[in-house]
Amino acid sequence: MRRTVLPTLFVALLLAVPVAGATGGLASTDPGAGAAPGAGLATAGLQGASNPCVGTIERTPERTTLFSIQGAYQGEKTSAMVVGARPNGSIVGVHNDTAAGRWWSYDIDVLDNGNILQATTYNRDTQIEEIDPETGEHVSVRHFDGVYDTHDVDLINGDELLMNDMSQDGEDRVLVYNLTQEAITWEYYFANYTEHYPKSGGGEFGGDWTHNNDVEKVGDGTFMVSVRNFDKVVAIDRETKEVEWTLGSDDNTSILHEQHNPDYLESEDGNATVIVADSLNDRVVEYEREGDEWNRTWVLRGGNLDEPRDADRLPNGNTLIADRRAHRIVEVTPDGEVVWEVYSPYQPYDVERVGTGDESSGPTMADIGEGGVAEPTGSADFDADAIAACYDYLTGFESTRLIPDEDLAAIGASGTATADGGTDAADGSGGDGAEGEGADGGDGDDTGSRSGDDSLLGTTTSGSGPTPLGAALAVGAVAAALAGALVRRRRN
Repeated sequence: MRRTVLPTLFVALLLAVPVAGATGGLASTDPGAGAAPGAGLATAGLQGASNPCVGTIERTPERTTLFSIQGAYQGEKTSAMVVGARPNGSIVGVHNDTAAGRWWSYDIDVLDNGNILQATTYNRDTQIEEIDPETGEHVSVRHFDGVYDTHDVDLINGDELLMNDMSQDGEDRVLVYNLTQEAITWEYYFANYTEHYPKSGGGEFGGDWTHNNDVEKVGDGTFMVSVRNFDKVVAIDRETKEVEWTLGSDDNTSILHEQHNPDYLESEDGNATVIVADSLNDRVVEYEREGDEWNRTWVLRGGNLDEPRDADRLPNGNTLIADRRAHRIVEVTPDGEVVWEVYSPYQPYDVERVGTGDESSGPTMADIGEGGVAEPTGSADFDADAIAACYDYLTGFESTRLIPDEDLAAIGASGTATADGGTDAADGSGGDGAEGEGADGGDGDDTGSRSGDDSLLGTTTSGSGPTPLGAALAVGAVAAALAGALVRRRRN
């Protein structure tokens, strides 16, 4: 018995451990890998330990905070995730994109039906997903071949996806994909407008040239786009493709320097206002347009801010920030006081407060009588070891739920991208490309017709998200080994 069972158990455990550990640790270098080897088993015990991801908590918000984690640290690939954190900083759950075979985690939005819209990548192409907040499962997946590394996606006008595309060979664009027609119905190629984006500017033409990383509908028929490598934000008329206004200019880094995720606000006087994560200036900055001039009305800098990626103005006038290289989410008052802080390794990309609507939904600094330069104060002391402990805790977390029951009721009443009532439907011209150019709207079982109340993307899937399949197979292998050993023992 001992000669038979022990070697068999040893082999079975060798099979089981890598599979069961697939939800944590450093990821495989294969973009299509379905699992990341590492810390899943080692960190499972942390589930019952105190939460190491909490920093300063001076005031607790009313509802859950969601944030995406891109997944990279010091040149190594780490787990890409979406995380839900309660007002007290405790973790609701973790949706591990790496364990589901995805590579990066980017923009997240809470839809009217409570599901979470996410931009991610699979084998370098864009994948747009709809996540059930109660289970963490994908209820809808659309794969876009040839649409590269989309950082931002919004559902507008009920059945359109507004997306950026960082394709190669100078094909950088923003586009609208119509879910009803299952086709791209509008495109804006930056290379066709070299008066605004000269090929000699930005990055290397034919490579990551514009690195346009964010697009937002800011009014009927107007899209605001962050053109990162040109250090500027532009507003584009959907029908004419004219540039209505520009904030910043190439290499004038005193205004913007390779920014991310600008949000559009309007002052009480009707002035266009933009709050932006001014990444390589290590600050968050707000500009208000008066006439043809942009005036800088507020700056948040210092206080360990390190290449922020997202900044949302909340209804209470505070600003919620994804602080990329500090690996944290912080909420700060207009004068810079840190009132809420949760760690988010490695490299948070986007953050949303449940129930406050899509993007920024609060007042401008001018409207609340604030302005000038502020420095974040009151952050908790943290170091690389504290961040690493938080990463282990998140990758070992068992629950995949992202929004608790008490917050789901608040979602339908909030203003979101799907309830904007816009009328700028596509004209069907196809824009700078071919009319009604198609896109791959899914692969395998992830495709389907637009139907059902559970999905706003219109595709229904099953079993496409993080599942316990790997662990089940591992347990099955051990059970089979034990059964085989017992049979052999009876025969002997």
